[in-house]
Amino acid sequence: MNPQTLRYLSYTLVTAVMAISATYFYTTWKQGEPRWYFFILAVAIALLLSYNLLVKKK
Repeated sequence: MNPQTLRYLSYTLVTAVMAISATYFYTTWKQGEPRWYFFILAVAIALLLSYNLLVKKK
């Protein structure tokens, strides 16, 4: 498979997992039983993804 295609697929899937985690955290938070590990997962993925996108490759 083309490396550019793999990169695009990985960014897309990681973003989808981040969105699902954030949505599930918000849903459980509204019910009064927040599951904090989904919030931590979403924030960690967002930080790693933004770091990977902003830092230039050598």
